[in-house]
Amino acid sequence: MKKLALITLATVLVGAIASSPAISQEADPAPKDERFGVRVGIGTDLSGGIAYGFGLNYLIPAATNYAELGVVFFGGTFKETTEEGIHVYEETTDVVIIAMSANLLINYAPRSGNAYFIAGVGLGSISAEWEETSSTDGSLGTPLPGGGSKDSDDGSGGGFLFNLGVGKTFSSPLDLRLEIPIMISFAAPGEASSVIPLFSLTAGFRF
Repeated sequence: MKKLALITLATVLVGAIASSPAISQEADPAPKDERFGVRVGIGTDLSGGIAYGFGLNYLIPAATNYAELGVVFFGGTFKETTEEGIHVYEETTDVVIIAMSANLLINYAPRSGNAYFIAGVGLGSISAEWEETSSTDGSLGTPLPGGGSKDSDDGSGGGFLFNLGVGKTFSSPLDLRLEIPIMISFAAPGEASSVIPLFSLTAGFRF
């Protein structure tokens, strides 16, 4: 149900962008009392795991575009099932991220109804818990009741965040974004992937 809602909202956003007016070449200055913003959103990865996010940001005019500085908090649970011979393995990775971010908003114009593009980077702390279980393979480590075994690890460290996306403003302080944030951990625990690409849909409000 969550994946269906995300796909539906993404379809609406893409359709709205496709039908939006031509993007202006000069962004109108944002009202001084609307430089601060808050964002909330939901995302998924290639395995279908669900992530949730929250962020605070500040808008800075930069020539005909805008820069956006902020802090983001998000986390999620990602699962993967693999088969090797007669054994089936299930991996679960829980991730929590706190990062400082900087986005360039290309052709962004507040309250204009235009489409715009996002490119950004971030640096922060990534905390992860990894677990692999198998009901048939007893060689992973800790025995499981009823047979099989599990292996687990956890850790935290620094990481990079890269972000690309598209968005659409409205005639109000509200805007929507469809983004692809990519997390790269410096120290992924166990056999967890150090690179996690996400597909996210977020809503923002300026005040």
